[in-house]
Amino acid sequence: DTFEHPAIYLGDDWFNQLAMDYVQSHPSTYKNIGLYGKDFPSFLAEQLPADQQVSELALMDWKLRRAFDGANSAVMTHDDLQHLAAVESGGIRLQPVPTLSISTQHFNTLDIWHAINQGQQPPVVERLPQTIDILIWRKGHSPHFRSLAKIESAAIACVRSGYALEAIGAALGKDFPDVDVATEFGVMLHRWLDDEIISIASSV
Repeated sequence: DTFEHPAIYLGDDWFNQLAMDYVQSHPSTYKNIGLYGKDFPSFLAEQLPADQQVSELALMDWKLRRAFDGANSAVMTHDDLQHLAAVESGGIRLQPVPTLSISTQHFNTLDIWHAINQGQQPPVVERLPQTIDILIWRKGHSPHFRSLAKIESAAIACVRSGYALEAIGAALGKDFPDVDVATEFGVMLHRWLDDEIISIASSV
């Protein structure tokens, strides 16, 4: 159930054998069976070194499942941010929702995932010219994901590291000198609020 896409991609026999090998080599330390597969994506990477897209499929499935049953939090709205900006005397720090995670992919794994999800033949595996980060989180009651441009991935990394908004802008300006950072970051912030990936909690 948790690893549906790699199971379909590999087929029942191959997947079941790998699953049994995992069970034999990874005694459970969890009371919640839902957490038992945490190391399965890395196990697949070790067992299938020439087929790393399988591990990436598994990691994406795992993160989506964890987003589904992750902790709840109050999400920040546009009004909340405006109020915070009006009363905050120091640097505003945003806090991502607890279900947010990033999956970095080196292959066309996202295309493979979509093909499997739509019951189509997966495309031939290709290594991407550059890695792509996939943002995963829960909005409402449903897991969501989308790919990130490099600048947005960098901005979210700053948020997760506790940077204040001014510091994020400075960091992006340094790393992306050819981009109108003020405009770009404003667009990103608006989308983050619409996507419900920012928690209402904040700190100075």
